[in-house]
Amino acid sequence: MHHTIKSFQAGVLLAAGFGVLLTGCASTSPRASFKEALPRELHIDANDTAAVRVEAADGIVVEEHEKQRLARVIQQKIDMQKLRNANAADKREFELAVLMTRYDKGNAFARALLAGIGRIHVDASVTVLALPQRRKVAEFDIDKTFAWGGIYGAVTRVEDVEEGFAEGVAEAVTHAPK
Repeated sequence: MHHTIKSFQAGVLLAAGFGVLLTGCASTSPRASFKEALPRELHIDANDTAAVRVEAADGIVVEEHEKQRLARVIQQKIDMQKLRNANAADKREFELAVLMTRYDKGNAFARALLAGIGRIHVDASVTVLALPQRRKVAEFDIDKTFAWGGIYGAVTRVEDVEEGFAEGVAEAVTHAPK
C-alpha cells in the first residue's frame, strides 16, 4: 500500500513537472504560429505606427478594461521593439486586430497546491492590416499558458502572463533582433 501511494505521488509530480516545462514562466514570450507570414519588407520598424485593437471571440468573456489593458501592453511592446529595426524610407501605418480565442485567469489557489492545475491561458488570433486600405498582410495565432505551482503560481496574475503574451505579439510583427 505504501509503495502504491509513493508511486502515485511520483507519477503526479512527474506529470506536473512535464506540464511546467511545456508552459514556461509568466514572462516568457510565446512564438506565433503564422497562417499567413508577414513579408520581410513589412516588418514594423522605428518609423512605422501600429494601432492595436483587442476583441473577444463569441463565448469568450473579456471585460472592456481587460481588452484596453491588453491592447495598451501590446502597443508598448511593439513601440519598444520596433526601435531595434532600421527606418524604412516611408512611414507606414498598421492595425493589429487581436481576437481573443481563450482568456482564462485560472485559479491561484489551485496553482499553489499543484503545478499544472489552475492554469492561466491567454490565446488569440491576430490579423495585421496595412492602412489606410486595411489590406491583410499577415495572420497568426499566439497562445500563452502559465501553470507553475507553489508560491510562484499563487502570486502570478493574468496581468503578468499578458506581459509575455504581448511580447510574443510584438516579436511576431517586428521580428526585431534581440
